[in-house]
Amino acid sequence: MKWANLWLAWLGLPVLLVAILALRERLRRKGILFSNLSPFLKARKTLAARLRYLPMVLRILAVVLITVAVVRPQALMGEEEVKLKGVNIMFVVDLSGSMVAEDLKPDRIRAEKKVLEDFVKQTQQDQVGLVVFGAKSFTQSPLTLDHEVLATAIKEIDLNTVDADGTAIGDGLMTAVNRLSEFAGQTNVIVLSTDGTNNRGEEPLKAAEMAALRKIRIYAIGIGAKGGAPIYTPDQFGVKKQYVLDGKPMNWEEPNDKLMGELTAKTGGEYFRATDEKSLAVIYTKINKLIKDEKKRRDPHYRELFFIFLAGACLALMLETLLASTWLRSLT
Repeated sequence: MKWANLWLAWLGLPVLLVAILALRERLRRKGILFSNLSPFLKARKTLAARLRYLPMVLRILAVVLITVAVVRPQALMGEEEVKLKGVNIMFVVDLSGSMVAEDLKPDRIRAEKKVLEDFVKQTQQDQVGLVVFGAKSFTQSPLTLDHEVLATAIKEIDLNTVDADGTAIGDGLMTAVNRLSEFAGQTNVIVLSTDGTNNRGEEPLKAAEMAALRKIRIYAIGIGAKGGAPIYTPDQFGVKKQYVLDGKPMNWEEPNDKLMGELTAKTGGEYFRATDEKSLAVIYTKINKLIKDEKKRRDPHYRELFFIFLAGACLALMLETLLASTWLRSLT
């Protein structure tokens, strides 16, 4: 049982007070004065005499039932699925120097841009925006329903878009959180893609806590082969060779799987690891399905019961009027 207008329950107090006063006034009535009551004492009490207070009781009952009807009692009948119109999605894309690694073909950044463009084509009802980060972060595109504009913004990003000397994951997340905070009360999602670990700016876990407070879900993708991708540099002839330091071939740093798992867990999201361009595309398909599930909400379905109490009140008033004017009519 649910009371839809429970805030109106205070109406029961004056109703109770009026009922008490009416009952008190009725009992105080003296009726007709006689000098000798002995003839009446010998008389047997009829059913009408025993029920003389019934009209008043029916009137009080009617008022109580009307009060209950105003509070709107509802019975739970089950749940029904409600489909939301859309979701606000903010992509947060890593543009640090390691995104040139070629473990994803043709390289990480171009593989990321391709799946992002494909993803945007499948989210026509959603507002989508883009935040990029390297050593710093900024909004490449605010939330928009114009997906052609967003697709153009995605095509234009490269490692010259921001300072690529660093990985400010926390700053990127905070920029996205601030953008989505303008849409409080709606379904808001961040899709973070990064190939490294945070080494600049805000702590990512603090940004995740802020997202959780604002009910923003974070899905994260760690990009890069297990063990890290080789770092290649051109020699004096322009031929790419693996970078060697102190006689040891060097690899790019891997994504911080532990950190990504922690920050997504804080917001109820999920972390994925993409080790090649095929797994990256599969991950974005999974995330798209999860976001579609965000649009489905199960709400309780209630049946209104107020009309039952209202009908009872009307019946009580009709019966009270009928009895008070006929069989239980009073002289006072």
